[in-house]
Amino acid sequence: MRRWVKGFLGLSLLGAALFFGPPLPPDLQQLRRTYNLRLLDRQGRLLREVASSQATEQNWKSLEQVSPWLVQATLAAEDHRFYSHWGLDPLAVGRAMRSNWKAGQVLEGGSTISQQVVRLLRPPADRGWRHKISETYWSLRLERGRSKQEILECYLNLAPYGLQTYGIEAASQLYFDKPASQLSLAESSFLAVLPRAPETFAPYQNMDEIVVFQKKLLAQMVRLQMITAEDERRALAEPLRLRPLDSTWEAGHFCDYLMTRLPPHTTGEVRTTLDLDIQHDVEGIVKVHLKRLHSRGVSNGAVVVLDVQSGEVLAMVGSVGYSEGQFNACLAGRQGGSSLKPFTFGLALERDYTAASILPDLNLYPKQLEKGFIPRNYDERFHGPVRLREALACSYNVPVVRVLERVGVERLLMRLRDLGFARLTESAQHYGLGLTLGAGEISVLELARAYRALARGGRYRSEILWSGQPESAEKRVFDPAVAALLTDILKDPQARAPAFGLSSPLNFPFEVAAKTGTSKGYRDNWTVGYTPLYVVACWVGNFDGASMRNGVSGITGAAPIFHDVISGLAQRDGGSPPFSSHAGLRQMAVCAESGELPGPECPHPLQEWFLERRLPTHQCSFHQRIDGKLYCHYPPLYRAWALAQGIAQPPPGGSHGDSEVAVAFPDNGAVFRLDQNLRGDYQKLHLKATVPDWCEWVEWQVGEDKVRGSQRPFDAWWPLRRGGFYVMAVAHGPGRRVSSPGVRILVQ
Repeated sequence: MRRWVKGFLGLSLLGAALFFGPPLPPDLQQLRRTYNLRLLDRQGRLLREVASSQATEQNWKSLEQVSPWLVQATLAAEDHRFYSHWGLDPLAVGRAMRSNWKAGQVLEGGSTISQQVVRLLRPPADRGWRHKISETYWSLRLERGRSKQEILECYLNLAPYGLQTYGIEAASQLYFDKPASQLSLAESSFLAVLPRAPETFAPYQNMDEIVVFQKKLLAQMVRLQMITAEDERRALAEPLRLRPLDSTWEAGHFCDYLMTRLPPHTTGEVRTTLDLDIQHDVEGIVKVHLKRLHSRGVSNGAVVVLDVQSGEVLAMVGSVGYSEGQFNACLAGRQGGSSLKPFTFGLALERDYTAASILPDLNLYPKQLEKGFIPRNYDERFHGPVRLREALACSYNVPVVRVLERVGVERLLMRLRDLGFARLTESAQHYGLGLTLGAGEISVLELARAYRALARGGRYRSEILWSGQPESAEKRVFDPAVAALLTDILKDPQARAPAFGLSSPLNFPFEVAAKTGTSKGYRDNWTVGYTPLYVVACWVGNFDGASMRNGVSGITGAAPIFHDVISGLAQRDGGSPPFSSHAGLRQMAVCAESGELPGPECPHPLQEWFLERRLPTHQCSFHQRIDGKLYCHYPPLYRAWALAQGIAQPPPGGSHGDSEVAVAFPDNGAVFRLDQNLRGDYQKLHLKATVPDWCEWVEWQVGEDKVRGSQRPFDAWWPLRRGGFYVMAVAHGPGRRVSSPGVRILVQ
């Protein structure tokens, strides 16, 4: 009895509120709105006009100005009892609750058109039950204050139809290039299903899915006797010809991205940073080169152009054509290949490395790399001792992996996150040493932001999309001198010549810092770089991740696009200025082979830039003259490689007899970490050495421990324990005992 009394009182209070409650709020009193959003380029040229959750005055249409087919289709799709209920449809609510309960998820909402109008005029802060009660109350009040015709007219002029398009007139013009009054039954039923899921139903991408719902809607209209079976047959037979978006919208991918970044309910004119002239030039370049690459299994590409100083986005091309699908490859996660190598080497330069440091590009790998990951260079060759400058400029894989092993994957991952690579959310262990070779996913826009930080002396800040946009906080991610040194390496055509030659797309008549990248299986290739004025990031590949044929790499796929974009920008400006900053750097002569100060016998000295705090101090130990003949005497680690290359080595007994023995692994400065979850006898360090032919056995010294390697290749295993240790190999032979130079390691 009490329950019935409470129900009666509740209904009474609701009735009283409906009849005697406060008047409609202002946002529900004025159904016809006159606000819109116009997106302009930096010169004021129109990119897109959007009826921003309210319809524009010029697009507002009365029911008499809308096709009767569209009115009927909308009622059938959204609320076929619209003219019989008073703002709330209990039958629809019950049906929705039953369907949702059976499915175990929310499939239907049961909202009437009146409720949806309230939702459009008063966007909810959340979708909880309190809002639902409020929405229902105001829809009932709306039905008391406005006619059914006014409410339905308002809905048709405010409803979202996808692609940030609101109102039936704007949708009709966008998709079919005709006024809403001329829509056919087929076109009307197509448009009527879009408001159900305007963000999901992408007409230019998911046509098949939309057509399925269109067919269901037409069948529903037949059951409701809104149309005849013959009307249905003709509608299904009518082809739907959508208007190409490229013919109506400019810079579609950029505008889509901008709409996600603007404050909610932005109206009026927004002057963006985009330069429509540059945008058109880049679009044309992408189309030309993708046509060239089509026969090699390449279907798409993307380009972002940023202003170095301001961070303004000057161009964004997310695919070969916007109308072919609104997928924006500039924002998609793809494997970055070698494009992240500069950041690994930047961390190395912060430590004890220099641009002249000699790195081993040899078929010698630490134990950690033997579990499924063996790096290989693009040319399938090993280049012996290479200077860091050459290793980065030529994009050699083996040296950078050895460097990352010393620098630490965790440290690189933290730095990449500081540089805005938001998709790198997994642990350092997940990515492993392959992180520097593209094991994680990045986007074109993220890459452009990160390289802009290098162009700005190591200062990172997010991009700017419109005039007046608040700037993000600036972060110092690299020392200015380190950033300047990386720039100098990336713009050095002589350093990259061994890998790319002197006539590649990366060579310009002006200074350009550039880096290529190619992911595993030739699924993605990249070229990214900058001048003092612009950052350009390019990606080439396939949206479905299919491999490109005939080995399309960064230098053959993305680099020609990069070249034409950079060249076009320079031509627009009447040239490109040189890089000016070498702050914190000093140029000194070094030996080309050893990277040390040149000695009297060094035949090929060259100039190299060094950080002021890390200048070379040792004279070249490679070159020596024996019996009047000049030798390049490589350390033991490189002797086998040198002999394989036909490089003569000094005869035994030369002045470098003591360097005949060397520790091949671990590297000097290597850091190892104990795993608390593994047994101690599973955690051992694999000791490797290079020794002369006369050696019969090797004694290893690790701190105070001694371990014997009795059989060739004289490897040994030392149980890891925490601390710092000095590692040395001592070769023993007939009447001879020669010690290697020592290396220092740290076990954490």
